[in-house]
Amino acid sequence: MKILITGAGGFIGKRLAKRLSEIPGMEIYGLSREGTNLFPGVVPVRCDILDADGVERTFQNCRFDRVIHLAAITEHKEVVDRKLKTLEINLQGTMNLLDSFNRHCTGSQFLYASTGKVYGETDEMPISERALVNPTTVLGKAKRITENIVDFYAVPANRYLICRIFNIYGEFQKRNFVVPTILDQLDSPAIHLGNLHDKRDYLYIDDLIAAFLACIRSPFKFENVDYVNIGSGTAVSVADILKEMETLLGRKLQVETDASRFRKDETSVEICDHGRLTERTGWEPEFSLREGMERTLKKEGRLP
Repeated sequence: MKILITGAGGFIGKRLAKRLSEIPGMEIYGLSREGTNLFPGVVPVRCDILDADGVERTFQNCRFDRVIHLAAITEHKEVVDRKLKTLEINLQGTMNLLDSFNRHCTGSQFLYASTGKVYGETDEMPISERALVNPTTVLGKAKRITENIVDFYAVPANRYLICRIFNIYGEFQKRNFVVPTILDQLDSPAIHLGNLHDKRDYLYIDDLIAAFLACIRSPFKFENVDYVNIGSGTAVSVADILKEMETLLGRKLQVETDASRFRKDETSVEICDHGRLTERTGWEPEFSLREGMERTLKKEGRLP
């Protein structure tokens, strides 16, 4: 099976490429703007998804059985500061990929990494795929527009799965996200954070990788264009994360809140209902918050 991963140099992309490359019979191509050599068994592809000609050459050179499209700007501040670039990468980049995918990959599956932020102020909790879609953030709005593009480009000969991913954490994540923000301040007199009490659905990175594996192994369990939520199914605050870290580290953490870090465009609670994905593939989260945090702390050298 030949699999193309866009955004292969990112937090999720690297982990996914490594895991897939370890499976016999998988031929993995990692697309990124730098064409980085990731791991043995991963073929580096240097291409910017905004370069339609470059994307077309990539697909001309190889017929892919699966395309996992992760490339995007996702960090909150960067998304807000670069709204038009965020939309361009999501929209034009995805159109370039879909155009070449449909031309060269009959009988294949296209997975688009969307976000739970597409729901925004929704009408149910926990949030299932049936919930009202009403994004309030720039990221949620850009991803929702792109979901519609995936639907628009869909052809009967292929499968298109939109994966609405909630909050992911794990070792060596980009440092702007909440867990690495805490980790990088562990040696400081105080940890400076924003809102400690809003609740989010946090999923450990290895559980997300397992979810992607379940999806690519069962493409015909889904409709021609389909949607699945990927998350833990539990509500966790930053205060809860801090408590778990205190337990694991065996010490009290001094925390100071900074109102300038509060995100006024986000809802106070997000909980993922992943029942549809579980029903279709059998996937379930394996790691509790404590287990995921323990693995993260160990791999970042914070625990023996």
